[in-house]
Amino acid sequence: MPCSLVPSARAVAEAAMGQRGEFGAAVATAPSSPEGGVFCAVGAPNAMSAGHPRGRVSMVIFDGRGGALRPCSRIAQGALAPTGLSTHARFGAALDVVPSMGAQILAVGAPGADSDGGARAGLVRLYRVGAMGSGGQIPIAEFVEFTPAAGSAGASFGASVALSADGLQLAVGAPLAAAPDGPSFAGLVYVYGAEDGEWTLQFTVAAPRPSVAATFGKALAWVGGTLVVGAPGDGEVAPGAGRVYGVEADGAGGRIMWEVAAPANGGAASGMRFGEALSAIGDDGVAISGWGRGVVELLAFRVDGAPAHQALLQGNAAEGFGLRLAAAPGRLYIAAPFATGPHGEASAGHVEAFVRRGDHWWFEGESRSASISANGEFGIALDTFTGQLGSSRVLVGEPGSHAACPPQTPCAAGAASLF
Repeated sequence: MPCSLVPSARAVAEAAMGQRGEFGAAVATAPSSPEGGVFCAVGAPNAMSAGHPRGRVSMVIFDGRGGALRPCSRIAQGALAPTGLSTHARFGAALDVVPSMGAQILAVGAPGADSDGGARAGLVRLYRVGAMGSGGQIPIAEFVEFTPAAGSAGASFGASVALSADGLQLAVGAPLAAAPDGPSFAGLVYVYGAEDGEWTLQFTVAAPRPSVAATFGKALAWVGGTLVVGAPGDGEVAPGAGRVYGVEADGAGGRIMWEVAAPANGGAASGMRFGEALSAIGDDGVAISGWGRGVVELLAFRVDGAPAHQALLQGNAAEGFGLRLAAAPGRLYIAAPFATGPHGEASAGHVEAFVRRGDHWWFEGESRSASISANGEFGIALDTFTGQLGSSRVLVGEPGSHAACPPQTPCAAGAASLF
């Protein structure tokens, strides 16, 4: 059985009155101890704070020492509030976490926040999150805040965040940023680096041929020293076909090394939104969503660093197949959050698992919510990691879930499940 995470009683009451916090709209997970402990962060970007929707992030650590008999033993919990942020900041809309020296580094995006970059320019906060403190609470320390350049009003900086595996680089997408030569919503990516504990901006990168609504930076993924950037609105091949770029991030960085267009054998490219979601497959491959046409392409990197087609997985576009991706070694999880439930529940959602055998990927099975809800959208957020014993853990967000609601009282308060 999965470990279930639900919002606070107050958030449930607010959802019952129509103020949905969207608990589960973003998730992140990582190992928290050598014994198999699991750290989970769940974003609720529309949660109420001081009487207005600003966002919130809830965190929990599960004890891994109990094995199958105690898979959901909660040993610590904590929360991040949107301190000092504007209304509709959407704090927690994007999350990423990596282990670091016995703790975790957690990046939290607030793409709707007013910041030094301008109104609704967005910001990102970085936290160091400990394993466990006194009283069963997670020790938390905010240590840096990032904002876009001045004149970035409405850029949605923080709509995507990605930490490198060593926690020393952070990529932040601003997919609604205007290009220097004018196209609106062309997108921009900022990359920051840490040296001797100090974080600085290393470089910014934009699509080489910016276009209106390309949304370069909508999705980000690190594959070794390469930053992979999705621009799902790119329309060079066809309207909304999408494109994906590989960016050199080592050394001075910022150079675009390669680009890949929507796959021609994935059906009509128009509206494919290739690059809407990305997930690294180890240090030598990446999965790319073209959910508008229900396809996921897998690329393997050659010795020279260039990507080569490996496989194309296809599903039901109407179910949102590929809207979110998460990969572990030899395994790929693909969300279909708009899939109909087993009893006809609209947009209940499910997550499909694929396993790699040799050069081929095979369907392994699917997971559903433990409390299936109409419009629950199970899979709208997805993250995974592999523990020391090689087993994968998957955290799935379901922002429309009714699991926490009183009996016979739908409230769509949201939930998340750890499998």
